[in-house]
Amino acid sequence: MSTAIEAVPPRTSSGDVPYDLTIDLVSRMVESGLIPQDRRVFLLDGRLYEKMAKTKAHGSVGAAVTRAVDRRLPDDWSLWPESTVVLDPTNAPLPDFAVIRSGNLLGRAAPERYPEAGDVGLLIEVAVTRLRDDLTTALEQYARARIPVYWVVDVPGRRILVHSEPRVVDGKGEYARVETYRPGQSLPLVLDGREVALIPFDELLR
Repeated sequence: MSTAIEAVPPRTSSGDVPYDLTIDLVSRMVESGLIPQDRRVFLLDGRLYEKMAKTKAHGSVGAAVTRAVDRRLPDDWSLWPESTVVLDPTNAPLPDFAVIRSGNLLGRAAPERYPEAGDVGLLIEVAVTRLRDDLTTALEQYARARIPVYWVVDVPGRRILVHSEPRVVDGKGEYARVETYRPGQSLPLVLDGREVALIPFDELLR
């Protein structure tokens, strides 16, 4: 997940707290023009953030992920790049990639809702400068929402971390299983608990 710019002030010395936004409210703000549609904003714990610009490496690896994953998906799944995914009313991130059940969302000019956690088979984050965020804040959030599989493409580290078996322990989300893939290996593309393809590491991260 890219660096975010906090758009809501923290608690004041008098004890005032920020007003928590919801995805429904933010959606109305975007549709009414209060938030420009070209701003890459997302919700984290009821606060509005904006993603920073992508690096050259991020764009290059993102293009490779698109080519490698999209062509291997079954007909009832689709690859959604940087689209809002609603995890709960106050958390709606912009993951770099989401593999979504096509269903009633695909091809509609005005879908009734954003994809939700139950629509997601896989989330992918490309980490160039913000690996720590992707392995802490984002990971906890995705696991808590029971996103079944979460990939982190660690570009500087030349590895891809595949997280599965989400669970909540003491109120915090975590993944019980983490596998590390490196050059020369192949990653299983697993949807609904079934391996649908094997993707060579070098197609994702050269």
